[in-house]
Amino acid sequence: MTTSTIVLLIYLLFLVPAMLVGFGFARRKLFRPHHKMVMTTITLVNWALIIAVMIGSYGGNVAPYLSTGISQPSLLLPTLHLITGAIAQVLATYLVILMWFEKSLPKFMVTHKIKTPMRLTLSLWLITAVLGLGIYIVWNAPASSADSLAPVATDEVPVATDVVPTDSTTEPVMTEESVSDDEPVMTDEPVETEEPVMTPES
Repeated sequence: MTTSTIVLLIYLLFLVPAMLVGFGFARRKLFRPHHKMVMTTITLVNWALIIAVMIGSYGGNVAPYLSTGISQPSLLLPTLHLITGAIAQVLATYLVILMWFEKSLPKFMVTHKIKTPMRLTLSLWLITAVLGLGIYIVWNAPASSADSLAPVATDEVPVATDVVPTDSTTEPVMTEESVSDDEPVMTDEPVETEEPVMTPES
């Protein structure tokens, strides 16, 4: 089982159900300890997955190729996942700190209107989880069957001709340009030589 499969299962079987359970506790005003403990657990597990898996995965599989554009799903989905997940995680971390240290925090960090931030956090978490599922499908999609086919000949491939290459041992052909004036020309016709005529003077 791959790391991406394990992360996906953690989200589908644990984190997403826990998010919905925590939302249910908040709706019933069971903030302490129910909602507080569920929210804290989700946030800590999320940070562990981000640090252990997601930062390295994005840095190795996405960031080096962003210069080519992010229109491809394999780059666009992780980038959207990063944006929504980062916002949700920062909000969740703030809410958890507020739950645990409300009385000791500076006044400018304390807000009692937490319903909107909590709902926004839940919405972004769920969107991030859906994007994570999309990333898993895109990155683990089986290779197209066309990839396994033999390469198809195209017009760019040189076309074989009927010209038969000559044997490397064939004697070079003598041409007029290659024959000098001082050397006799070799031909296939027999050369007739005149025999000396015998005369009485000879």
